[in-house]
Amino acid sequence: MGTYIASPWGSIRGKLKDAVGGACRGIDWVRERVYPTQHGTLEMYKQLKKGLITPDRFSYKQMNIRRLVFQQLGYTGRTNRGNLMTPIWKPLCAKRHLPITAINMFVKRSAPDLWDSIPNPDEEYNASTNCPDMTKMVVSDGDLEPISDFTVCSYNAVTGDVTFGWDTTTIKNGKSDDYVFTFVFNKPVIDSKWRPNGYLYGDAKLLPPVKRMDGIATFSIAAGLTASELTGYIFCRDKKGEIGFSPSKGKQIS
Repeated sequence: MGTYIASPWGSIRGKLKDAVGGACRGIDWVRERVYPTQHGTLEMYKQLKKGLITPDRFSYKQMNIRRLVFQQLGYTGRTNRGNLMTPIWKPLCAKRHLPITAINMFVKRSAPDLWDSIPNPDEEYNASTNCPDMTKMVVSDGDLEPISDFTVCSYNAVTGDVTFGWDTTTIKNGKSDDYVFTFVFNKPVIDSKWRPNGYLYGDAKLLPPVKRMDGIATFSIAAGLTASELTGYIFCRDKKGEIGFSPSKGKQIS
């Protein structure tokens, strides 16, 4: 193997087109410039918008899966440890003997469907037209029979009340006295600086007064929100807590 000493135009220091050069212990070296494989960073996005790099050097797909899916889910997990991760996902990891954290399991369960729900994943995020479908986020999971379907999911902007209605039919291990939990996610998923921003209302550490047989519940959140930015979730837990929670079902609030 030969040792690079110099070039016809002199020694290279730093980056020069497709080459990178420098010196080590007095010996000049040069190698091919290797471009980073991460083409969807926030810094590269800023460079793209300033015209400092060409579109072929940037990947919206990488940025979207990082910002719209993984960072948003991680943020939701971190900011809902006591009311969501500890009562639902942590015991589920232990029950299934999974050597991962509650947040990791939550992210792993929701990420594929959220990613698949983005209309154009290789294009720039738009809160109205190119955003993950938040009904695909799995708020709860487990072995209990889930609610089969919503009958109503509506929001009153004046009072802040969200009305949930559901089919009470059970055909597996669900029972009429299962507790019913309700959650609401408020978009947008990121703010103007591409930071995770979604807010999740709800608490699974306290047993609610509503049962599966009731078929309807009212959940109070902040008033004055926009219904189109809200997603409702519903799930159950058996009365004795032996089976645990059910997979959640999500619906766009009207």
